[in-house]
Amino acid sequence: MDNNEQTEISNYEQEGIETATADQTGLEGKIRISEEVISQLAIKALLSVDGIQPANPGLMANLRMGRKAANGVRISISDGESPEIQVDTYVSVKYSLRIPDVCWDVQEAVKDQIERYTGYTVKSVNVYVQGITFSEKQTESGDAPAADAGAEIL
Repeated sequence: MDNNEQTEISNYEQEGIETATADQTGLEGKIRISEEVISQLAIKALLSVDGIQPANPGLMANLRMGRKAANGVRISISDGESPEIQVDTYVSVKYSLRIPDVCWDVQEAVKDQIERYTGYTVKSVNVYVQGITFSEKQTESGDAPAADAGAEIL
């Protein structure tokens, strides 16, 4: 080993960079991801879809078996060697959007997000439309008259 190689190795050691790889072939164990983590991933994916807001699932959904829905998402994980996930989403859709298309976008976004970050298989993503929101239209119309009134006064 010449002097340049030795200097390069010592630079890696000073920077904290590990040069050797760890052998993990003999390790055994399981990794489980909690429902809360999967729920947060699903909520993040749900909020990424335009025109969707999480909704309350309602009384009947909370009476069913499984966990209560939080922020419009309920997760069920099947036990087994490779867990399968069932996601129930409860949403409100923005007025003027085509509901089947938006629901398809929700299904794809939630499925992709969970499978990408957990490695688990998503068995199904059920989308329950609980209502329609008009809020963006009301705020725009509410702001516009006030601006027009101010322009007339000047």
